[in-house]
Amino acid sequence: MSGDTNKTEQFDSLFLTIAQHHPEGAHQLLDTFVSFLGRKTDFFTGGSRGDWEKLVMNTFRRQEEISCAQHEAELKAKREKEQAKKAKLVEQQQKEESVKPAEITELTDVEAERLQKEIDDKKSSAAEPVEEEEDESEKGKLKPNSGNGCDLDKYKWTQTLQDIEVSVSLLCSGIGIFGLSKVARFFLDAGLTGS
Repeated sequence: MSGDTNKTEQFDSLFLTIAQHHPEGAHQLLDTFVSFLGRKTDFFTGGSRGDWEKLVMNTFRRQEEISCAQHEAELKAKREKEQAKKAKLVEQQQKEESVKPAEITELTDVEAERLQKEIDDKKSSAAEPVEEEEDESEKGKLKPNSGNGCDLDKYKWTQTLQDIEVSVSLLCSGIGIFGLSKVARFFLDAGLTGS
């Protein structure tokens, strides 16, 4: 096996499960794996004497190189990230230092009145309500009420994502029992009984 990363990573969950059953650590895990190779394969006896040792050492050295290179790359990326962060912090501090502090200037009465008038004019222009222009397609349509529904002559309704509430005003004297007799897709039939 060439040690292709995509092929070896598919066994990570299996090996992690096996490793969790070896509380003494890596030496116990390796002992179990080598014992498996000796009992269930011809790993030790299938080749010339000592071939297994060369194979194991070459595999461990290759994996050590891969692991060390990956670790160095991670450390380098971390150092570069920290340097960039420090450079950004220094740049931000320099910007903050270059900003001039607020200055207090004394105004004459005439300048103060002129400045106050400008401020008042800005406030009054901002306080005027802006008339919304209606589209041609919106003319003649009813405006929704505050409950995203509509207020009509005989009833009003509001809606949320989960519910709809219909309120009907009944002009009658006496006590009665409200009854809902029919609910359909486009209408509902309700009335007062027992009055």
